[in-house]
Amino acid sequence: MQPPSPSTVLILDAASGVGRWARDALIDAGYACVVAETSHEALRSLDALRAGLVVMPVAELSAWTAVLSHIAERKSGLPVLGVVDREASVDVTPALKLGVGDLLTYPCAPGDLVERVAASIDKREPALETLEHGSPVADLRAATEAAEQALFRAETAEARVSRAEEREHLRMHRESLSHSLQVLLGTMVGTAESGAAGRSGHSRTVATIVKRMAQELGWAPERVRGMELAGLLHDIGLLALPADLLSGEGPLTEHQLRLLHTHPDASAEILEPLSRVGVPVSAVRAHHERLDGSGYPRGLRGRQVPVGAEMLAVADCYAALVHERPHRPAYSPAEALEILEQEVAAGKLSAKALSILHKVIVRPSGADSPAAIAK
Repeated sequence: MQPPSPSTVLILDAASGVGRWARDALIDAGYACVVAETSHEALRSLDALRAGLVVMPVAELSAWTAVLSHIAERKSGLPVLGVVDREASVDVTPALKLGVGDLLTYPCAPGDLVERVAASIDKREPALETLEHGSPVADLRAATEAAEQALFRAETAEARVSRAEEREHLRMHRESLSHSLQVLLGTMVGTAESGAAGRSGHSRTVATIVKRMAQELGWAPERVRGMELAGLLHDIGLLALPADLLSGEGPLTEHQLRLLHTHPDASAEILEPLSRVGVPVSAVRAHHERLDGSGYPRGLRGRQVPVGAEMLAVADCYAALVHERPHRPAYSPAEALEILEQEVAAGKLSAKALSILHKVIVRPSGADSPAAIAK
């Protein structure tokens, strides 16, 4: 466990429910916490405290809309962790649209909450060398920040106009901005992959797979789109690494492995501004975590690993297996699924995520199916 940040955790709790449990768990772990029961209290706390994170029950979204809007308008990058009741049927899409960047299912062990809070606060203060001016990560982060601001302005304008034709025009403008961003960043990722042996087209395959997995789960279109973008851009942090790191045929040295293990954090830092528009950045950061704690960069385990990361993990592994690499030929889809079954049996990958992957791989889905793209 990393030592707690001095930042205060602001807990929103209008119904005197999960907030008290969260406060007690975090105080026991050494965090400073403030519980707000009304929007007035929350806004006053935001102005007075050095808040590092906001925790909010998703079921209380209507009570906290003004607070989330205030956070978005300040553009402070303050992360919001949504707590979702495991037994309740709650549509999380509106919460994601309003700025909730990560989700935690409750009830859970206090340690799961503490680990998720620690990870969310840590990513607000990236290492200085990571975001050094002129570095690839800093330049890409600046691009995503500019894109998020443009998208936010378009959304705000769309919400304020009353004429249907004006709203439609602004909606089309916002979609055009989003598409341009996807093309720009996707092209950069594709260029980086083309220089790495056996990785050409990898992210495009992952994007197609996780999109179909999210659709299989019946997720809302906005959330499906967010997962597709996460799949396309999950390895964008590789652009911050030495160009020859993945181009060799031999095994990586210990130093090279340490460098490689930094890429999920780099990807998350670059994409963080896009969490406001539905990209599940927490899933990107954790896509190399494993349920038994053997993954990286933080060694999360069990329910500490976001659901989106579980989906990205199986899609990422499958896409890697069905492509040829310098040290091995490509596996067939059936062979790749068998290998992933072994990883599930070993407690590393999610059985539920793999069962969904099975469905989207074996079902014929046309030219854009994962199996077709992998060929």
